[in-house]
This record gives sequence, structure tokens and C-alpha cells, in this order.
Amino acid sequence: MTAVEMTPADAWLDQSWDPEITVAEWWRQLADARLSNPMLPEPWGRGWSRARAAAFASAMVAEGVLGPPAGIGMVLAEPTILAHGSPEVIERYVPQILNGQHAWCQLFSEPGAGSDLAGLQTRAERDGDEWLVNGQKVWTSGGQWADHGILVARTDPYQAKHRGLSYFAFPMRQTGVEVRPLRELTGQAMFNEVFLSNARVAHADRIGDYNDGWRVAN
Repeated sequence: MTAVEMTPADAWLDQSWDPEITVAEWWRQLADARLSNPMLPEPWGRGWSRARAAAFASAMVAEGVLGPPAGIGMVLAEPTILAHGSPEVIERYVPQILNGQHAWCQLFSEPGAGSDLAGLQTRAERDGDEWLVNGQKVWTSGGQWADHGILVARTDPYQAKHRGLSYFAFPMRQTGVEVRPLRELTGQAMFNEVFLSNARVAHADRIGDYNDGWRVAN
């Protein structure tokens, strides 16, 4: 890449990339430079267009540079939290998604609620500053490694099914969460079942309004 072709971000890439540093350190540098997801608004990204972000990604590929973190955290959790989360929730979760320190999974589908997601039956009941969650999720990719999950649970069983749902940033590494692999004929397990038995999530980690989880999930 010649000096004439370089943008400031491209020049930063040339100066900063070192194949000898750890993945964690490289991802931290990308996040600090607001380049993990540069289409995000400041202070998390650079407000770039899709075309500009694609050009930077192409430059990374051309230079043989390791890309940013990927997965449910970057694709679904982070934009949803930024759009609907409180300032405290944003500060608590978004930096660790952008620097790759926390992995996420999706806790939406259930054995009886796949194509009809609004029919889900996993319950969350208020217990002071927390919610107690009971139910079962399925087709959860990455559940065995995730630190957190984006969870939709029924918080009011007396509402119509598209109402009465709330959306949470849910901690996976706790008593009451059991992840069981769904093994394929090859022996691999791309997906998991997740069983929730009196698992807990803080009230402060609800994303969006009470009983407005369907809109947030959409």
C-alpha cells in the first residue's frame, strides 16, 4: 500500500499491526482506535459508511491482518444494547464486546417456539433487584463458550403473546445454567440446548422497557 493510497486509518493499520502480539492485545488496539466496528457512532466507532468500512476490511485482508471480533456479540448484542440499553448497560457491556473479551450467544428459540418465537414459554419472575429465569432454549450456537446471552423471556403471562416479553443481557456463567451440546452425525456440536433453573439476571440488565422485548428483539 503506497503512501498516496493510504487514509489515516490505513496508515494506523500499517504502523500498528504486529503478528507477534496476542489476539487479545490486537483486539484491544482495534477497539481503542474505534476500528472494531467503525460504522458505529462515536465514541464506539467512527461513523463510517458501509463502503468505507468494507474498504478498510479489504485493506486488512490484503495486509494479512487479523480481523476484529465476530459473532453474536458484534452482530446482535452490541447494536441492540446501543439502541435500547441504558447508559450504564452500554458502558458495562459494549467495550468488552468490541475488544473481544466477552463472547455472547442468542437465547431466543425454544423447542416449542422456533418459527413462532412469540410463543416462547421461558419465564422471568421479578425477585427484588433480580429476575429468576426458568425454561429451556435450543439451537444456541456458542452457548458452551459464551459469557453472556441475549435472552428473551416471558415476564407477564397474562399479556398477549407478542406482549409480555422482556429482553435481558443474561450472564451465562452461573449456577442454574446448564448447556448441553446437540451432537451431529459427525460428532460435532454446532448448537446447544440451554436449561435455565432459577438462574438470575439483574433488573438493571434489562434491555428496553418492561414487556417490550418483542420490539427490541425485532
